[in-house]
Amino acid sequence: MMIIFFVLTFGVIALAMFLEHVQKMATLRAQGKSSEYEHLKHQLAALTQQVAELRQMHTDYALGIDSHLQHLDYRLSSLENRIEQLEQQQVPR
Repeated sequence: MMIIFFVLTFGVIALAMFLEHVQKMATLRAQGKSSEYEHLKHQLAALTQQVAELRQMHTDYALGIDSHLQHLDYRLSSLENRIEQLEQQQVPR
């Protein structure tokens, strides 16, 4: 009877120690995953910011090209008008 008492007592103590160890390991794993999650959140925020910057750069370049094309179109129209005026002046009447 005494042996059973000691086995049960030490068994309960060993089980409590094992469960405490399992709980500590689970806590450490959760903290590790939490820090990994925070790291991923920061990386995602940085990537989101980079995408926004790239979109803005794309828009700026597109608007710049459009403005340049409009300027070239205006200059071409001016040259065409000037050529027409010169041709009209050269035509004998």
